[in-house]
Amino acid sequence: MSHFCYNRGCQKKYTPTNDPAQDDTACQYHPGLPYFHDAYKIWSCCQKKSHDFGAFLSLPGCTRGPHQPTKPEEPVAPRATEQEQVVVPKPTIREETPKPRVPVIERPPMDAPLTKMKLTVSTSLQEALEKLAITPKVNTNQKEQFNDEVKPGTSCKHASCGVLYTTVDQEQATPCRFHPGVPIFHEGMKYWSCCQKKTTDFEAFTAQPGCSEGEHLWRVENESSKNEDDPQVLKTSCRYDFHQQGPSVVLSIYAKMPRPDQTQVELNAGRLKVDTRFGTATSTKRFFNEWELFGLIDVNQSTVELLQSKIEIILKKAEPLNWSRLDRPFQIH
Repeated sequence: MSHFCYNRGCQKKYTPTNDPAQDDTACQYHPGLPYFHDAYKIWSCCQKKSHDFGAFLSLPGCTRGPHQPTKPEEPVAPRATEQEQVVVPKPTIREETPKPRVPVIERPPMDAPLTKMKLTVSTSLQEALEKLAITPKVNTNQKEQFNDEVKPGTSCKHASCGVLYTTVDQEQATPCRFHPGVPIFHEGMKYWSCCQKKTTDFEAFTAQPGCSEGEHLWRVENESSKNEDDPQVLKTSCRYDFHQQGPSVVLSIYAKMPRPDQTQVELNAGRLKVDTRFGTATSTKRFFNEWELFGLIDVNQSTVELLQSKIEIILKKAEPLNWSRLDRPFQIH
């Protein structure tokens, strides 16, 4: 009667011969266990190995002995008794200390009062103004008397309008399309503060049509015009730019030779208002603008300095915020 050998590496059917000399060496098997390492299949007893599983099973045994007709029992891991069972402690839940809340800074209302800022005048501007004061002025009697009549061919002084004056009827028929804001050049972009249409090309910037309609402006401000509310008085557009410097925003208004006694800068946490006169003794101009600031600022730590070539306003941020622009979309003009 044939039997099946359960020795590893043999696993063949055999018939006992009842001859101890033959039966004791009839089986060629592996007494060790197989293991797998780095894609190899290896016998622990003889270290014979192969990548292919079929070739690994066909490796001849390294030991001779009797066949094993009974299937060996698989080793069973001993179960721990109740006394030996390890008590797994429950994980402790850490109670995180709540982080202190950063107080939310509220934006002041639109009608909140403004603080008049102290102006620091640079030495170079003081010297330039002193020279300007001793420069002999042109006799105003020798100047041509201002004439209210607008000559044909006079161009409209509003930015981006470009219409030429011909007659009163033409003035009423052709509306004035202009930009009430000021040009801004920031980080390679060129745009008007009033409509925020940005471009990198200067010709495309100058060709942008106006975003507002109104009356044409044929005359510039002159000595005989004293009413600042007169719509015909030109409030000179002045270029300005800003950049961020750590916890501050630096605004530069390129008004050359600003007058300290005719310059006023007012601030609150969310608004900035600038009104200044600048220029030479014979050609004094005015710049006025008002911004609803992009972020909130600390008025007490902000400064204003008048330089010979510009007005520099350093706005100290009141919150850690990156300003993508100077003003908010609903800027007031």
